Amino acid sequence: MSVFLCAACGTDGDIGDIAVQSTWTTEEDVKFGDFPERNLVFSGPLVSADPVRNRVLVMDPANSQVSAWSEGGELLFVVGREGEGPGEFTVPQGLLVEEDGFVVASSFGSYFTYFDSDGGLIRSELGPGTQLGYQGHRVQLGWPKDGVYVGVPMLSAGMVTGKVGVRAIDRYPLLGVRRSGAGGWRDPEPLLTLDQRNRFAVRASSSGGWAYSGQFFSDADQVRFLPGRALVTRQKGAPGIVELIEIDGRGDTLWHRHLRFEPRRLTRRMIDERLDVMVNSLAPYTTDITLAELRRRYDVALYKPEYVPTAQNVFPTSSGEVWLRTREVTDTLRVHYAVRRGDSEKPPRRVLLPEAVDFRDATATHVWGIWLDPLDVPHVVGLRLVPPE
Repeated sequence: MSVFLCAACGTDGDIGDIAVQSTWTTEEDVKFGDFPERNLVFSGPLVSADPVRNRVLVMDPANSQVSAWSEGGELLFVVGREGEGPGEFTVPQGLLVEEDGFVVASSFGSYFTYFDSDGGLIRSELGPGTQLGYQGHRVQLGWPKDGVYVGVPMLSAGMVTGKVGVRAIDRYPLLGVRRSGAGGWRDPEPLLTLDQRNRFAVRASSSGGWAYSGQFFSDADQVRFLPGRALVTRQKGAPGIVELIEIDGRGDTLWHRHLRFEPRRLTRRMIDERLDVMVNSLAPYTTDITLAELRRRYDVALYKPEYVPTAQNVFPTSSGEVWLRTREVTDTLRVHYAVRRGDSEKPPRRVLLPEAVDFRDATATHVWGIWLDPLDVPHVVGLRLVPPE
């Protein structure tokens, strides 16, 4: 794990050219996991807060289930199972909380299942994803709003890196999808270009092919889908700059903001720390080559920019903020920054979270994430936000 030391960490102050409102901390409030009595098991849970009803919804794609929990950790209900019938999911990928209930997206945004706030099935809706293509590729769609979708072409890591096909497809468009005047679906319309260079690490496998993984120091554009729109994060500009663009399915820019942080050079120590993590995680399963050779292959495949991109992950949250998960660590606390969506001037606030908690969502009072116990069993944790004194 790369560790950044910052003289200002833990105190209010400036980061580069941008002032920070304040530094918040957290304290553990609730933790819950499997519920065998209801045949509920967490494998790779996704968490979405429902602040209107003071609860959280947890979707486990591997088990095709959605469960609702009170903020105190009481199980309220469970819906869903694997299948193609009413209230069943096939390859669920997303969960959206709405004012009157929630929606589950399946089959890469081609199928949407709507539930009321108590978990009652309302309807299932086939989206246009199975009917559309872009330059020979299927289209993955986000959440609809008023019949408008935003999506991206579905490309494999091999296609993006040029290991499958003639050349690398390292730039492709964010797409808008909407109906024509005659009621049918228009062809997907490019809205802006997404730069995917340095998104994947490619190393030679022992079988003579290629093995793919995400680049830890990636500066590729990130996309998060919102109803009828998308939030795009760019970091290929000047060192320390994070650019946020919110765009709708008609191509209108709804919000555009630059955040400026202190540029941080990538050091050999950071690279070696990352290689240690990658090699150690695969060591028990590596028998055909030496660990020294495995490390060399990972070293060759690892993208090494001069400056480390600030935002490792970007999340639109239930609080109406956008949270940036950075690579900064102070003691055992991971540094996040939160900025209000739509605001162009107010400085972000810094929030310190336990490094062991994988951030998922936030409300005005809580942070929700995933924590792995010593046996790597996932648990949902709720952390109460503590303002500065």
